[in-house]
Amino acid sequence: MSQYGLSDCPAEVRAQINRLTHEFKTRLDRNLLGIYLHGSLAMNCFNPVRSDLDLLVVTGFGMSLETKCEITESLLENSRCPSPIEISFLRRENLSPWRHPTPFDFHYSEDWRARFERDLTDDNWKTWNDVQHCDNDLAAHITVTNHCGLCLYGLPKEDVFPNVPEQDFAASILSDVQSANFGFDVILQFPVYVVLNVCRTFAYLQTGRVMSKEEGGVWGLQNFPAQFRDVIKEALTEYRECGNESTIEKEQLIEFATFARREIERALIK
Repeated sequence: MSQYGLSDCPAEVRAQINRLTHEFKTRLDRNLLGIYLHGSLAMNCFNPVRSDLDLLVVTGFGMSLETKCEITESLLENSRCPSPIEISFLRRENLSPWRHPTPFDFHYSEDWRARFERDLTDDNWKTWNDVQHCDNDLAAHITVTNHCGLCLYGLPKEDVFPNVPEQDFAASILSDVQSANFGFDVILQFPVYVVLNVCRTFAYLQTGRVMSKEEGGVWGLQNFPAQFRDVIKEALTEYRECGNESTIEKEQLIEFATFARREIERALIK
């Protein structure tokens, strides 16, 4: 299956992005500072079957509860039409002074769909502004945005996002990998994601380069021990294609996970 960037993605994906951009401009008005695309679509490895739309929205000040409700309703309607959406809304003050884990004003992904549907139904949305939330992943998302993200609307990204300290970016991507604890149940459930994310984590630790999962997998083929190259090759093939069922053998995944856990623990000690 073909992979895409923003310039040549399917028309329905572009239309989805345009709907979201119009919605945020309308709902946020003068509070909106910018909308930024990162992730696979910005890195030219977007797979319409597998990939999310990854977005960051920056505002001048926090959103009201009513605005969050309106935006949530729009995201529930637009996500998966056709692509799932993962998006974080950040106040400018969340970015300066820089903090890690980074505070955010609001977040949506398909993992949170059921919760948001319940909150809108039972009025729990009225508590959304009661707690300040932080996200380890934002250091990685902002670094990717700085390197290859695209401004869809508003201020240039270099006028909005700080340079993330290298140690925070490393901690962010390592946290993402370690969040699975390399538990065998997780790598068996999400083999393609875990294998390719491990590869790009190792690539960063070795080269300092920020890579997509696609690029990390290619790097892994060239740099991992030979016994794991079949696993990485199959993960790359499945990432590029449209199949939903992985054919990577359980024993290979467990061996790969055991190796990755050991090597990342060594990297953390250094």
